[in-house]
Amino acid sequence: MITLRDMRSDEFPAYRDYFIVDYADEIVATYGYSLEKSRTIAARALAVDLPQTTDTSDHSLLCIEEGACEDTVPATIGYLWYKLLDSGETVFILDFVLFEAFRGQGHGKAALQVLEQHLPDSGVEEIKLRVAADNRRALGLYERVGFTVTGYNMVKILE
Repeated sequence: MITLRDMRSDEFPAYRDYFIVDYADEIVATYGYSLEKSRTIAARALAVDLPQTTDTSDHSLLCIEEGACEDTVPATIGYLWYKLLDSGETVFILDFVLFEAFRGQGHGKAALQVLEQHLPDSGVEEIKLRVAADNRRALGLYERVGFTVTGYNMVKILE
């Protein structure tokens, strides 16, 4: 069973450390920047977007858990971070990750379904996200759960 719960403030440092490395790797692959510059960009982006960490308004940092039942202590298997846009009518997923050992087992689909089930009660009408063009696994997941491509992000690095 997959559940989503609010991240506690004492869990944020582990998330921050994961996010900076993961996002920096994506920046290197996508934009060709050095790893050092990419880590600086990733750390700055996180600090700007989450100035109050887990208490930043209009942002939700969630832990994805597996095994939440009476006989089992739930294990955190990933993270989901989103923000509200358009006066709360839109959720924009900023980060969604399952730890490597839990990928390819249906947990991502289940986590998105749990999220989707809870949103209409709060007035949310749509979910948006951005995915790297080379992330075929994520693209496949998002298409299977009903997302459609609405455009392309493009960049030109000036030397």
